[in-house]
Amino acid sequence: MSDAVQSTTNKESGPLIQALGPYHFLHTILQETPNGVLVTGLDHRVIHANPAAGRFCGVAFGKLVGKSVGEILCEKNSALFALIMKQFQAENQEKGWKIRQELDFSRNGQRSILFGVVVYPPALPDYYLLYLIDITQQKTLEGELRRRNAFFHNLIDSSVDGIIASDMKGQIVLFNSGAQALLGYDEEDTKTLHVTKLYNNDGVAYELIKRMRSDGFGGRGKLLRQEMIVKHKNGQDIPVSFSGGIIYDRDQEIATFGLFTDLRAMQQIEESLEQTHRMLMHSEKMAGLGRLAAGVAHEINNPMSGIMLYANLVQEELGEDHPVNADLQTIIHEAERCKVIVADLLEFSHQNTYEMELVELNDVIQKTLTILQHQPLFQNIVIIRQLDPELPAIYGNATRLNQVVMNIVVNAAQAMDGKGRLRITSRTRSNKDINEISIEDTGPGIEEDLLEKIFEPFFTTKALGEGTGLGLSVSYAIIKEHKGSIRVTSTSKAGTTFTLKFPVVMENLIGENHG
Repeated sequence: MSDAVQSTTNKESGPLIQALGPYHFLHTILQETPNGVLVTGLDHRVIHANPAAGRFCGVAFGKLVGKSVGEILCEKNSALFALIMKQFQAENQEKGWKIRQELDFSRNGQRSILFGVVVYPPALPDYYLLYLIDITQQKTLEGELRRRNAFFHNLIDSSVDGIIASDMKGQIVLFNSGAQALLGYDEEDTKTLHVTKLYNNDGVAYELIKRMRSDGFGGRGKLLRQEMIVKHKNGQDIPVSFSGGIIYDRDQEIATFGLFTDLRAMQQIEESLEQTHRMLMHSEKMAGLGRLAAGVAHEINNPMSGIMLYANLVQEELGEDHPVNADLQTIIHEAERCKVIVADLLEFSHQNTYEMELVELNDVIQKTLTILQHQPLFQNIVIIRQLDPELPAIYGNATRLNQVVMNIVVNAAQAMDGKGRLRITSRTRSNKDINEISIEDTGPGIEEDLLEKIFEPFFTTKALGEGTGLGLSVSYAIIKEHKGSIRVTSTSKAGTTFTLKFPVVMENLIGENHG
């Protein structure tokens, strides 16, 4: 090394280079390293600083010599200096020690994040080392990664669909809020939950993976739109649409994922649309039958009245003891029965007009039950009333509605053979826009293939001669007159439930809101 270079080196490096002696090549390495290095005396003043330390601190590295470490670190990083002071005050320095801490430097409007490492060697020298490692880019990337992870986490967790991922052993690694709401498990449950427990049986999960590995269901590693059943925590079956796939890392399977879309609401909509379609078709059929029934009723009514009149005259003339009196009584009885059928036909065909006014459905129900509950048929039937006292009024005819409720209640009592439980509920639906009445019995139910026929004219499940088959048809027509709907559901275990819905008088709601 020339005298000029040696002079400059000694001027910049001071005692350290003199101490290095023949190992001055270490000084060159120190000068070129991208990490900042400060050699500091026990008085906490810098003995030597390399160029990288000068860049990080925003000071020419030669001017760092003699400065206090506390001054260099500045107030923002004073915690590190406090730790250094505390460490030197502690006992047992023989083993040396290290302190690691993240530092924040701002110089000339530019911020740098440094990782500081303070080292006091176990040889107990009269100096310690402060290494400064620039991690600004790393911290920027970490921050961006955190933001992206937070974004994707929020995106996944905000999904209304259930999103579930598991490793190849079936252990859950992702179970979003949508999945928790769908299946009833909480975050704690998923720590021990195996993915096969989500399905009806273990074979379903393995069949899904088998299909994902094939090319026939959306391509290798994919499975698109499979309708299936998953199990709620409480054991309930939930219909879902499933799409999923396999996650690969360099062609190695590392996880599977699935998206579960709840189909219950969609199925209810489809069922409601199907029910509406059936009711529309039924209404069209009923309209045609109504016109036909009106004509038939008028044609039958007059000759039937004549038959009854002359049968009664003959019976009076022959007297009660005449041998044919019983036959005449049968003629009169059957003619009266025909008159009842004709009256039902006229009801069914809307030949009579009725005044429509404000009607309280609870009053209709109570009046009907008051009439029926003391009849012999109802002596062993428990009647449960669950009536909403705030039920709004509807436009209707109380007499006609009484006929509907009575028809359904009597049918229910007959189906239960006079023994069982009858529950009648009134409530509001759709933000109080709809009044709903449900009449539920504990009878044997109605076979599924007969449910669509029960509102058809002349259809009856009763024995021959016990019913005309017009009761529910007339009830259906009356409900339609009131702009309402009727629906029946039935199972062999739970009996039969009739659900009636009527639109609320909007003026009532407006009055309530203003009140």
